[in-house]
Amino acid sequence: MALCALRVSVKFGKDCKDLEFQTADVKLGELRQAIEQQMSVPKAKQSMICAGRRWQGLAFDDGLLVTEAAGAKGMKEVDGVKVIHLMLMAPAGIDGTEEVSRLEAQILEAREIVDTLPKATAEETQKAALLAHDLITKASTGLDNLDLVGAQRERRRDLLAQIEALERNLEVKKTSSL
Repeated sequence: MALCALRVSVKFGKDCKDLEFQTADVKLGELRQAIEQQMSVPKAKQSMICAGRRWQGLAFDDGLLVTEAAGAKGMKEVDGVKVIHLMLMAPAGIDGTEEVSRLEAQILEAREIVDTLPKATAEETQKAALLAHDLITKASTGLDNLDLVGAQRERRRDLLAQIEALERNLEVKKTSSL
């Protein structure tokens, strides 16, 4: 891990994430962008609290340095690194993790069905293929309807690529069984 000049420890719900910056001259806008990218919480929905003070309004615009916003009370120095502890407040489920995980489970279920398509009769194969196609369609539609940012957006891209591969695999298996 490279040496950093500033570490911002962000607590969001039950999770805690350390964001490290090479320089201590980080502005609030850059911090908000880093939170959006790494924690998938949209900038517009972020509300931060540090040392009992809520960082909002004109006094805490995106051009303000994080070290100035924290002040002496909100910042500690540990081994030459300035450390700031923040609490991120946002509506529950705003990062979309639970919904993406639910849709990922549907994709996994469809993959299991496709991998074990029955070879008994054409009717059983057709029923299993329809069920897998239905699960794939529901997952794809659900992923398309989500408004995601940061890491969850990347996760959605990966899942959509998996869906495309699964659809191709399903078509190959359906045509080979007919």
